[in-house]
Amino acid sequence: MGSFALVRRFSATKRWAVGCAAASLLGFLGAMVLLFSGTFSLPWTEPLLLILSRFVGPLAGTLSGVVLLRLAGHLTARDALFTVVAAVPAWALALTAAASWSVGFDQADAGQRLSWFGSSSLLFLILGWVAGTVCLAIPLNSLLASRRPLPLRIMQTVLLAAPAALILGALMMMPPMLGVLGAVVLLIAAMRQGRPVPQPATAPPPSVPLTVPAANRRGMGAAALALLLVGLACAVFAVTGSIWAPGVTNSTHAMNLGLAYGAFAAIPLLVLAGGVLAPRLGPTTPWAILLSCAAMAVQGFAQLLGAGHPSQWPATLVAAALMGFAIALPLGRVVIGGRFTRIAVVTMMGLAASAVGIQLVAMSGFLAPVGSAVLLIWAWRSGNTRQPDVGNVSA
Repeated sequence: MGSFALVRRFSATKRWAVGCAAASLLGFLGAMVLLFSGTFSLPWTEPLLLILSRFVGPLAGTLSGVVLLRLAGHLTARDALFTVVAAVPAWALALTAAASWSVGFDQADAGQRLSWFGSSSLLFLILGWVAGTVCLAIPLNSLLASRRPLPLRIMQTVLLAAPAALILGALMMMPPMLGVLGAVVLLIAAMRQGRPVPQPATAPPPSVPLTVPAANRRGMGAAALALLLVGLACAVFAVTGSIWAPGVTNSTHAMNLGLAYGAFAAIPLLVLAGGVLAPRLGPTTPWAILLSCAAMAVQGFAQLLGAGHPSQWPATLVAAALMGFAIALPLGRVVIGGRFTRIAVVTMMGLAASAVGIQLVAMSGFLAPVGSAVLLIWAWRSGNTRQPDVGNVSA
């Protein structure tokens, strides 16, 4: 009775859902920091990376998900308690399987004979799969709410829980970026939990149109066309500059120069796109555009330093962080809470979005022409779309 009363209080608290989602996000972010820190020569880095990304992050995320399901009324107190308890050995065995594989890989790479632990990866993987299936079976049975006979319900639940546990385990074996994104989704869901559902209005509110005056539209189209040509030239130079460009020593040098100029060329594109999207993204748009432009400037500087320069990778990480916060700022509108809560959540979301930002800044020289083409198509289509007569609408 005491344990059920405890889980009833635990699962009925929104703060637990938010706290566990935040702990999951911090765990995956810590793993991301270790992954990109270049400290793998230290003996504690890899074990700590495995603990954060294979146990702390997934377990905290599981607890947050259980609390959200309990708050939504999809899980009873008994089922929530069982899932929480069963999740601990399931993720612990997943961590053990990852550690066993890592030890076995290092021993095989060094030409050594595999130890019992290094050769037991498959055993730990199977045990973790079984534990994960058991962990998911009860909540899935509650979610299905089937009235079929007990043997059929058990068979149905196991057939769903087994592949689901295998998929979750496989996802956690990947780099922690997926875990970061999943933790952000959990955190947003936990922050918005309990928000009253808006009642449908008699007439839907009008959406904010992405319209600009015709003269500005033509100017944007011309600027987008020019930026498209410049971006394509930078991308072509990055790929083929070592063949024909004088002063380019090798393909790596050409790639650095092309990506640097492509990043610089993306700055005016971001300014134009910010002017178009400001009505939809809200008042934080200028700050988001400023951060993204700063990210492109830092990334261009990093590429000009050249491959192998000791400051190139740190500068790229700074650019990724700036781009991550540029992505997170407009998302702050969905965060519910006081000023401190919103700042803390947006900060964590910005750090999490840096995992996406590093991909964006690294490929910015090739993504900029795509963005220019999208802006050019928008300017052309909006210029050929008949705008409604404001006088008739107001009448």
